[in-house]
Amino acid sequence: MRRQPFNPEKELKEIGKFRTFPSPMAPDGYLPRYDRPVTPRENFLAMLKGESPQWIPNFFYDIHTFCPRVIPDNVARGMVVDGEPMEGLKKGGLDMFGVEWEYEELVGGSMVKPGNPKCPDICEWEKYITFPDLDSWDWAHAAEVNTPYFDGGRPVEFTIFSGLFERLISFLDFEAAALALLDEDQQDAVHGLFDKLCDFYDDYIGYVKKYFPFVDIICFHDDWGSQRAPFFSLATCREMLVPYLKRVADSCHKNGFFLHLHCCGKNEMIVPAMVEAGVDMWIPQPMNDFDYLLRNFNDKLVLGVQPPELKEELDEEGVKEACKKYVESTLVASKPRVLCFASSALRKYPSVAKMLDYLYPISREYYSKL
Repeated sequence: MRRQPFNPEKELKEIGKFRTFPSPMAPDGYLPRYDRPVTPRENFLAMLKGESPQWIPNFFYDIHTFCPRVIPDNVARGMVVDGEPMEGLKKGGLDMFGVEWEYEELVGGSMVKPGNPKCPDICEWEKYITFPDLDSWDWAHAAEVNTPYFDGGRPVEFTIFSGLFERLISFLDFEAAALALLDEDQQDAVHGLFDKLCDFYDDYIGYVKKYFPFVDIICFHDDWGSQRAPFFSLATCREMLVPYLKRVADSCHKNGFFLHLHCCGKNEMIVPAMVEAGVDMWIPQPMNDFDYLLRNFNDKLVLGVQPPELKEELDEEGVKEACKKYVESTLVASKPRVLCFASSALRKYPSVAKMLDYLYPISREYYSKL
């Protein structure tokens, strides 16, 4: 991407609106559009392609999340983000495989109803698991009502709930799923299930391409770790998950999508598995070692980097200085292939929200000189 000098008078001027889904950040369904040298979509995709963007993308402004209710999992997981009215939408219930989820309003998410796993024996999974009929969902209606919200100005990310390990957990419950990855007597059955799941995900991603051609990124939702460590070793991940995650990556890439692996937990030890599978982007949670990740992996995939928490209320100069340090530190390490993802800090600390207001002009100034 051709580097352009920063013109603050021009680039900070609002020239219109991006249409988006109503949310706390955009209660009226619109976000400001500025006179920038390229669109947020062009800037974001340049970063994903390994080119140098014009500024650090801000995940909360520069990307358009899309989780339509036509996908049963989005309703079951309580993660519907689309252009239809939310009034009367009942969250939770059965996902696309008939697994029952219970939605908890307080935490804004769902868990599988415990104590009655859909598949009591992974070695006989074919007796218990029926794959969805993709043709039975009203894709055409979803395309009709949602397409008007996408004008090409921001990249669009479509989330797939759930990934391979999360899907296994939903069928077996957590303890049995973790054991199945390790038990030699069960591993062949897991391979067989994952192989069939990849066939299904390949078809599923093809439907996304057909009906939602405005999508740029597939977010594959598959948590691999806890607050302290991954749920399994790198060797286990390579044996049991990488071959199948690579097939999902291949399905995304052949359809023109980038693959964002949503993978919660302290997972820095198993990032090599993500790279080997062909993942394009990962946004680590704050407990991960970002210095280590940027130093060792940022030439191989895009990383979302958390800004400082800024727990104390800072004046304007303090916020600007914090933003400059953040941009400098990520720029030196990332060459620059990072996006800003503020996570819970954005909601907890007002200074973080103020810092994000300066992220564009400060990062734009630095990046214009590369």
